[in-house]
Amino acid sequence: MGRCIESKLFVQTNFKHKLFFKMQDDEHKFTPARIRRKRNRLRRLASNPTSAGDQIIKKEEQSKVRNFLRKVKRVLCTTLFLSIAAAVLLGHHLTQNNAKQTSLLQDFLSSYRRNYYQIIHGKPHYCDIELDTKFLFARIGEHQILHQQQALQQLEMVLRNQSHFRSIAFVGPSGVGKTMTANALETHFPWRENVHSYAWNTHVEEEAQKIRMLRFYVEHLSDCGRNLLIIDNLAPCESEVVAILNQMIAAEDNAYRKHVIVIYIFHLNALLDSNLYQKQKYELQNLPDTTTIHFKALNKEELRECIQRETLTNNLTLNDADFNEIVDTIDVTTSGCKKVQAKVLLYGQRLDEINNLDDN
Repeated sequence: MGRCIESKLFVQTNFKHKLFFKMQDDEHKFTPARIRRKRNRLRRLASNPTSAGDQIIKKEEQSKVRNFLRKVKRVLCTTLFLSIAAAVLLGHHLTQNNAKQTSLLQDFLSSYRRNYYQIIHGKPHYCDIELDTKFLFARIGEHQILHQQQALQQLEMVLRNQSHFRSIAFVGPSGVGKTMTANALETHFPWRENVHSYAWNTHVEEEAQKIRMLRFYVEHLSDCGRNLLIIDNLAPCESEVVAILNQMIAAEDNAYRKHVIVIYIFHLNALLDSNLYQKQKYELQNLPDTTTIHFKALNKEELRECIQRETLTNNLTLNDADFNEIVDTIDVTTSGCKKVQAKVLLYGQRLDEINNLDDN
């Protein structure tokens, strides 16, 4: 009993001590300095009541922006993953159906080109019209290609054939009208955008580079209208070009859709003796899948006609001495009419200048 009373007294005494110390701590907490700081803080809040609210709003906005950016990031990652998956599936599908897809694409591009050319040229069925050889050779006749009527008639007969592929070789010595005929055909060809011309004797060291150039022309052949491909300045020893190019064209994709006319121009060496010269002609007579058209050599009288043609074409006149000088300085056997234009321009006088002198 006595122990219980002592225990109670001890608890009561201990409680009073704790209460005493707590009151002292509270007194220290509410010191004048702390009270002043609290009053100053209240005054600042009273003077600018929106600053605290603005901070809260700013934090909320920042939180919203962070949430939005996280959502955008998730969307982008999902889109990227789906795009990669779609690309893989599409690539697999195209690989499995490559031939079919390529055919559909080519058909679409072909139809687009045809409609485009019809609009540009203002001609319905522009891509499907036939080559009007009668009109074409009437215009070629305006170029006054002299003394090659037989070669021109043979060329017209070949072009009347409406087959998809025609390979033609012009064979003859220099200056007889082979290149002039090809240039006239190029000038009046109805599908000018389909004309390609290449000089084989161009200064290219590697033959492989020339073959790549031919490949480039073949790959750009059009299925709209007709194509005209001219290979000029070939020597007789380069006849293998005919087989190479013809094979390229035959092996081209959708070759059956494309109408192609190829003209090879071979220049014979007239300086060779008669036997070797005839051998050159014979070797070029049997080119694979090719029609050979021979342009005949010219003589002195035909050279005079070439000179007269050039003087009229360039609106010039020559006196008898200059005319005979040109005739005597040109070897018609080796160069034909090739050097005539340069000499006419050198010796000739303009008709309008002569007329002005007569008037004075």
